[in-house]
Amino acid sequence: MSEFTFAILVKEANKRKISSAVRKWKAPSCLFPANETWYAVVTENGAEAGSEQARQLSAALNTHSFSFVHAEDYGWHYELYENGERKGTLEINYETYNHSSIEEANVPLLKKLAVDEAALARLERVLCARTPQTEDLLHSVEHFKQAMGFEKISWISYEYVSTMSKRQLDEIGASFNKPATKRFLADKIIVEMLNESLRHMGYAYEERPKMGDRLYFVKRENGFDYGLIIDMTQKNTIEPRLFTPRNTGANLFYIAMRGLKSFEYANEHELRQHLEEIVQVFQQTGDPWLKKNRIETFDANALYAEMADPFMAEYSFQRIHMDDRILFGGKAIYQGNRMQIEFTHFPQKASIVTYLVEETGKRSLQDFWWNTETYCRSISEPFISCFKIRMNLYRRWSEPLIYCVYISNRSRKIDGYIVRQQLARAVVEW
Repeated sequence: MSEFTFAILVKEANKRKISSAVRKWKAPSCLFPANETWYAVVTENGAEAGSEQARQLSAALNTHSFSFVHAEDYGWHYELYENGERKGTLEINYETYNHSSIEEANVPLLKKLAVDEAALARLERVLCARTPQTEDLLHSVEHFKQAMGFEKISWISYEYVSTMSKRQLDEIGASFNKPATKRFLADKIIVEMLNESLRHMGYAYEERPKMGDRLYFVKRENGFDYGLIIDMTQKNTIEPRLFTPRNTGANLFYIAMRGLKSFEYANEHELRQHLEEIVQVFQQTGDPWLKKNRIETFDANALYAEMADPFMAEYSFQRIHMDDRILFGGKAIYQGNRMQIEFTHFPQKASIVTYLVEETGKRSLQDFWWNTETYCRSISEPFISCFKIRMNLYRRWSEPLIYCVYISNRSRKIDGYIVRQQLARAVVEW
């Protein structure tokens, strides 16, 4: 789907004045700031009445206004008004453009209104060329928007903004006047349809505000979350993704058909059609894939007692603490001679930190390394030790590998600290 943008740009920072003038029209409309001094207005009948509406706004507010159209495949156009009188017009057809069109563009007035003179100069060079290159013409609309400070005016029309989520509308500061009955909030429809279709499978919508324009339909098993994400980050586009504790978002159609797929929509009917297809593929492929990749649970505490405790004891480390149900979050702590090792578990990963325990307190060896200025950092023998590794929760549950710390008897004294020269990795990988 190619971009089609239509908007009225009016040089007025007072939103109330614009709203008051726009309410006199019969057509529903939406307005939002284009920049600090211009507002964008889009109307339901803008394609037919946009030029007249731009003229009326210019006259009512005694200011400048543009009627702006950008059809990505064909070209772009503006009409410029001052106090209700048309002062300039420009028509750019990518196939038939003639440089004489610039004579009616009113470049002197554009220079007075522009916020980026360099961008306007680039536009003027393109339009004055007798035989401009097609690529230059394609970029001319961006030169115009940059020159006037209208960069936000892309993929904008009443139809487009009517399908935005509430979050997207809030981000651009949009407000509606006399909204049409066909206006809908896309995120509301998505939640209603998918909640109804996926409920019997155990999935339910869960609000996650920090995740932005992504809607989560979640099933929770054994303390872990699985489900479907509808990504609405791109305007008028939804992308279905599957997520597990180890995968934050695999495209549903890549899993099903080995091909990435997202859906563009221009109205409520198209959105509902796409959601029906997503539900069908999720039921056939997505849910079985999630079941296949679910995380099984086991007693990690028992494995520590059975395998880690005797191994660590060989090197004079004794377990002094272990939380219950450590697999779902907690610590196992082993104490040795002036050394302490903490195995910390999270639902998706595990980390190991080794500490040097002194009378003045406990410091990780990583901190000790970076804070000891007298230590020659060119020494290559391993001494640091904040070791982290992601848990591979999908690999061979029955064969857990436990690698523990070993320390040699050799030591070296630096500024009162005893630093072990050989400290190997301390990693638990399930």
